[in-house]
Amino acid sequence: MLRSHLLSRFTCLGDKCEDTCCQNWSMQMDDVTLTRYREKAPQLLSAVETEADGSHIMRKNPESGFCVKLEGGMCGIHKTFGETFLGDACYFYPRVTRALGNRVVMTAAMSCPEIVRLALADEQACALDDAVADRLPQSLKNYLPENVSADDALAVHQAFLAATEDTRASAERIFLRIASVSRSFERIDQKSWVQSAQFYLTHADERLLPAASNPADPFNLLHALSGLIVAAKKKPSARLMQTISDMEKALAVTLDWETVQINLTPQSADAYQNIKNIWDTEAAVHYAPILRRWLQMQMALALYPYAGLGTTLSERISIIGVRLATIKLALMCTCSIYGAVLTQDVVVRIVQSLSRFLDHLGDAGFSLQIYSETGWIDEKRMRGLLED
Repeated sequence: MLRSHLLSRFTCLGDKCEDTCCQNWSMQMDDVTLTRYREKAPQLLSAVETEADGSHIMRKNPESGFCVKLEGGMCGIHKTFGETFLGDACYFYPRVTRALGNRVVMTAAMSCPEIVRLALADEQACALDDAVADRLPQSLKNYLPENVSADDALAVHQAFLAATEDTRASAERIFLRIASVSRSFERIDQKSWVQSAQFYLTHADERLLPAASNPADPFNLLHALSGLIVAAKKKPSARLMQTISDMEKALAVTLDWETVQINLTPQSADAYQNIKNIWDTEAAVHYAPILRRWLQMQMALALYPYAGLGTTLSERISIIGVRLATIKLALMCTCSIYGAVLTQDVVVRIVQSLSRFLDHLGDAGFSLQIYSETGWIDEKRMRGLLED
């Protein structure tokens, strides 16, 4: 298999993790592991519950939100029975494994704080290393298109990963290049992507449309985020609410979670101008590498252009673009409050808390509806959103 380089350095922090995956998530249980419980450890069956749709998840303590098998910050199943008794969701997280034909690619999700730390500190975090795995997920989805070889598909994916390594360009410009190529790809046969990818990427700047800006975009970004949180019908984490609270304060706005409205004040326009001035003159240079690495991780996570949220390349890249703008705005707002150079812990909290929510939305429909209403699906508006 091929594995993102940062996973060679990853170790679960266990009870030292500041936002454990053992809390507030419905960790799925696969049928193979459930059968192992029935045959070899029936006492573990009480830790599994069945959903209305027939799927199985690890049972959570209704008061704390923690898995009932969490013991002092460590998994009691892992400690007592070993890792072979962990279901796929628990065994592999934060690793994400997908297939391109006979090629298996493993990367990681930035909803894990330690993955964020590793990703933001290493330019080679997403480089694909040869690796061997003792176990693969029971349900390993194959994303290889028909009539395309695994090697060709992998070469296309690696071309997009390589595009994010251009240290002479901002993450915003790299994203716009990738978005332009994605729209071009939609007009040609997938078998031609491998021959076209590098040419399109090299000449993407020449094809970019002029920006169409909207002064309301920063406020719309925060409003859109709050709308998605309400629609998800899950209580947001304290870390995410801290990130949102800082954005409200910096933008001089308040969110009404009952009506899902954003309330601006007479100071809001000037507040954003102050945020932008601090970013442009003091902060942007510090966060350019962070935003590039975030974008690279998104390309890796989506096995781009073959997977990701959305059914078409235009949908997938639009969702990534709005998320890039949201991460950037959160950093901008926080810098305006605490100073241009944030501590690593604050940066990790911002990136991870937003990723934990946004990267685990199961459906693209509502996101795309919001982004269409704000105009961000349009190529010119997306450029204005990111570069203004």
